Amino acid sequence: MMKFLLLVGIMVLNLAAHTIQNDEQFKNAVAGMGKENKLVLMIYTTDDCPECAYMKQKVFHDKSVEGYMRQHFVVIDKNIHKSKLPDGFDYFGIPTMFFVDRAGNKKETIIGSKRPQPFLAELRRIRAIK
Repeated sequence: MMKFLLLVGIMVLNLAAHTIQNDEQFKNAVAGMGKENKLVLMIYTTDDCPECAYMKQKVFHDKSVEGYMRQHFVVIDKNIHKSKLPDGFDYFGIPTMFFVDRAGNKKETIIGSKRPQPFLAELRRIRAIK
């Protein structure tokens, strides 16, 4: 019984050690913001996901979307097969986009791809509830 409790305790400590605040990409993104009032957009992708590629190559680089994103968001790309994923940021499909404040609090989640204008509308809505 004691070994079981010790094992459970170690597992809980290990899970707590991998929160978003302990993620190097997240810390670097927040540090790079300086004092700017931005959100982090963390996108879960894979190399073989056509919807992920569409979002990154077409939607994020659409003229209206790109300027708004650069002004209000810092993007972190996490490959679900290659990156360590932070606890509490589970996904059901890809791409999954998490909008996170500088304290590591999840503000909103979008699953799947969108065309540029509907995605821009979502960015504006999420930014407004910040």
